[in-house]
Amino acid sequence: MRGGAAALAVIGAPALAQSAPTRIRYQLDWRFEAGTAAHVLALRKGYFAEEGLDVSLNVGAGAAATVTRLASGNFDMGTGDLSSLAEFAGNNGTSPALAVMALYETTPAAVISLKKSAIARPADLKGKVLAAPANDGARRIFPLFANANGLDAQSDVKWMSVEPAIRETLLARGQVDAITGYVASGFVSLQRLGVSPDDISMMRFADFGVPLYGNAVLASKPFLQEKPAAVAAYLRALTRGYRDAAADRAGAVAALKAHEPLVDEKIEALRLDVILDQEIGTPKVRKAGIGGIDAARYQRGIDALAAALAFKSVPQASALIDMRHLPAASARRIFPS
Repeated sequence: MRGGAAALAVIGAPALAQSAPTRIRYQLDWRFEAGTAAHVLALRKGYFAEEGLDVSLNVGAGAAATVTRLASGNFDMGTGDLSSLAEFAGNNGTSPALAVMALYETTPAAVISLKKSAIARPADLKGKVLAAPANDGARRIFPLFANANGLDAQSDVKWMSVEPAIRETLLARGQVDAITGYVASGFVSLQRLGVSPDDISMMRFADFGVPLYGNAVLASKPFLQEKPAAVAAYLRALTRGYRDAAADRAGAVAALKAHEPLVDEKIEALRLDVILDQEIGTPKVRKAGIGGIDAARYQRGIDALAAALAFKSVPQASALIDMRHLPAASARRIFPS
């Protein structure tokens, strides 16, 4: 009997070790560009596989769109905008997902213009035409920027709804006065069109009274409830991807190129520098590590959003976040010391 039991134990052990990996359908916020490099690195270097995950990365249509895509039930996790998560909850009474890791400690949203337009402060936007996609994250929170700076978001500016691919082109051609978008995307896309960096003007929302977080990793509520260990595993692997990207930027761009051959390596190298140095790498993140969300600070942002966007109700930040699955603080310090 003892021999038989031992044989069964030996037979059973490999069966457990070879259990099927957990599938995660991940909704990115955008295409395979520098902003998604950490996810690509985690996939191509096998970090997800080492964690027992089978991850599919799906290109997105903006961080705001991720929230509704998670609500559809077709995705398990995704990169979404924390303001859009609050807006969904405020207008629907609940949210389809919880934020489990902040990627941008401050919003990377900005009003972007050419210096020849002489738009140097918010008041200069009065009477101007701005272009952005309808679901652009920066456009969605523009009323908060307006409220903080004495503008009427409805009457002081005019909006042109455009496809993401032509937003910067319209600005470069002088067909609109300004655009909204994320710093890295706008800055790099304009240079790709031949605009000199010295000719680009940026008004970052964070510098003009908008105390919001930016993008975060979101996990759908059903997936988080059923497979919390898989969520934690994804965050561990992703954090390794961010650390690799910060330590070897050329390697990160090369991995991106291998994953998506249409990538312009020179452009994505420039974009990655802006993302890491100006969007993600705030003093707080460099000191404390990536990922944390302070509920009290998030609540202040939600309260301001609810007033500016006329939410049906004001959601509680504590009901929209779950920080229990983050890697240890030491592991989240992604920048070389």
